[in-house]
Formats: sequence, C-alpha cells, structure tokens
Amino acid sequence: RSHEITRDCPRSHVRRRWPAYPAVAGSSPKPSRSLPSLAYPRLRLLATCRAAEEGGDASGRDIDPADDGPRLAIHAGKPALLEAELRREHAQDAVNGRPVGAPKPAAGEPQSKALEVYWLVVEGLRPEGERNPMVHCQALVVTSAATAAVRARVRFAAPSPAGDYTLRVHVASSTVVGVALAQEVPFTVQEDDVPELE
Repeated sequence: RSHEITRDCPRSHVRRRWPAYPAVAGSSPKPSRSLPSLAYPRLRLLATCRAAEEGGDASGRDIDPADDGPRLAIHAGKPALLEAELRREHAQDAVNGRPVGAPKPAAGEPQSKALEVYWLVVEGLRPEGERNPMVHCQALVVTSAATAAVRARVRFAAPSPAGDYTLRVHVASSTVVGVALAQEVPFTVQEDDVPELE
C-alpha cells in the first residue's frame, strides 16, 4: 500500500518506499535491478576544529578522537577549519563498487548511483535566547556500498572576540527516515598578538 495514492493522501505527500531496504510490515517489495540490497545504516560521527594554517589537504585522512597533540592556536578573524567524518560501520565488501552478488547495471545505465545521501548542517551555538546562525550546509553522497567513511571540510572565519565557542554538527539521512546524528565541537579562539608588518 505504500505505493498507492489514496483519497486522504495527496500525490505531493506520497513517497515511494526506498527499494534497497526491506518493508517493515512483512511485505517483500520486488528486488531492484539497479540498487543493491543495503544494510540499515550504522553510523558514527566525528568532528574536530583547528586552525586552517595547520596546512595540507587533510581531506583524505581519518579523524582520530584520541588525538590530543599540540595544535596551532585559532586566532580571531583568521581562517579556521572544521573537519567532519561520517563513518559507515555497515559498509559492505564490494567488487567494482557493488556488493558481492549484486546484479550488474543494465546497458546504458550509469555505473555510479547515490546509494545513501546525508545532509551535513553546521550551526554556531549562541547564548540562550539568541538565534543560532547556520555556518554551513552540504550533501554527503555515498555511491559505493564499500565506502567506509565520507568526509567534509568546512572553512570559516574564526569569531571575535577571543573566547570559547561551540559548533554543533548535524547529519541526517535523506534516504532513511529517522537516521540522524549530532555532535558539539568546542574550540577556543585567541587574540592574534603578532603585529602586522608595515
């Protein structure tokens, strides 16, 4: 019945059941030739904030939650970097981007499809009673069942004045209802005491 349009349910409110996941009421939807059977998402969200001047393109590195080594100070008004990593603990073994045993795409069909899509939203936390600004929003797309993690790097200007601040990172699935995570990322901003060159 999830595919039917009833008198009480306008067409704009009907959503076709995601074919990669089994129905919950004991029904068995027909298998899709183009979408492999995926496990229910098991996710872990990691995020950290650092000075952008620490250099290098770290978009491919894993975030180590136990890493408490020395870092450059984040200075007011200077570029800062939020790194977020969504780990897919349900990642499946795959060959050529498909789970083992999954049907091959039909002729002329794209080899890469969005299997899972998540929205990453970053907000800056302000004192109670004030509106939190949205710092960043982007989609995280998974095209292979074997993908172990998807990452994002958000560059922003460190706030002023110096002090302690917090970002809240939200991740929500747009393909599976109810899959959402959030993590707060505190960081400290210092005044830049280096005089400008004349």
